[in-house]
Amino acid sequence: MIRGVIFDMDGTLTVPRIDFQALRRELGIMAGDIVDYIKSADERERKRVEAILHRFEEDAAINAELQCGTRELLDALRARGIKLGLLTRNSRKSVATVMQKFRLAFDTTLTREDAAHKPSPEPVLRLARKWGLAPAEMLVVGDYIHDIRSGHSAGSKTALLVNDRVPEWAAEADHTIHRLDELLKIIEKIP
Repeated sequence: MIRGVIFDMDGTLTVPRIDFQALRRELGIMAGDIVDYIKSADERERKRVEAILHRFEEDAAINAELQCGTRELLDALRARGIKLGLLTRNSRKSVATVMQKFRLAFDTTLTREDAAHKPSPEPVLRLARKWGLAPAEMLVVGDYIHDIRSGHSAGSKTALLVNDRVPEWAAEADHTIHRLDELLKIIEKIP
């Protein structure tokens, strides 16, 4: 039985806005994980990269649109007593912008400044401990492989929201959805 749902933000609760190729070009980081790069960079380089990343994230947050059915899904899950978490590789500032803009609230929110970042299982396990749930009682919902791998590594079920195309790695997810409202049927079927 699912007693907690953890959502990604960009591309999951909100329509994808960040042009990652343009971001990588401006950063000068064409390969590898950007968050890992920031953590390994010296202070000057870290500040340069973070400034560019924050600009892209804040622009996406200010111009964000909720995915169709986001509010209704969150309301339905909350009415069923299901814990709601937000786990994102975004900054606290961009998360606060989106939460305020759409008046969204979660039981727990973790950003890249708060915990190890996806695909690590640590943030999912942290939420499980905080909520007093077994990881198997939680569903991780996202639009990228990091979301799926983070959930699986923690022992949780996963759901992949495909936005315009089904990626070649989609089979790694336990469930694939095209709209957020499909989650309710999935949650009802998970024992």
